[in-house]
Amino acid sequence: MIDLSELRSIIAASDVFAVAFRLFPERLLIDTRYDASDPDGPSGMPMVAIVDPVETMEERFFWLGQNRPSLGVPQRFNFFMWPHSIRYLEESGIWAAVRERVVSTGFAGAGGTCGAALADLAGREREATIDAIRGDRYHTVWSASGARDA
Repeated sequence: MIDLSELRSIIAASDVFAVAFRLFPERLLIDTRYDASDPDGPSGMPMVAIVDPVETMEERFFWLGQNRPSLGVPQRFNFFMWPHSIRYLEESGIWAAVRERVVSTGFAGAGGTCGAALADLAGREREATIDAIRGDRYHTVWSASGARDA
């Protein structure tokens, strides 16, 4: 089980947070910071991105420094694992909290960016589920070729 109220608190208080999922390696990275003096630059608006995983927090900070150079080190960074489906991410209200956190920055298109990220996550989950059913990128415990009719 996961404490949904604690996750809502993390989402509300963090300027940057990353979410891991159980079926695919990529992370959802939300950076609510922005540099108003550089509206057309990489740091000019909040970021909602699907990113590759990293080994350490220092690597993520380095990645942020490379991709959002004018923002510096986040004041409050959090990471959490979402052990449920993308569908339950929506049904539980956690996605609404994420979306509200990004949309509350006031940037045009923030809601659309969140919608695109959610669709991307759902597609990755669907692809991972299909791969598991087909046995692609997975190892089975029992082989179908060794099965005998009863």
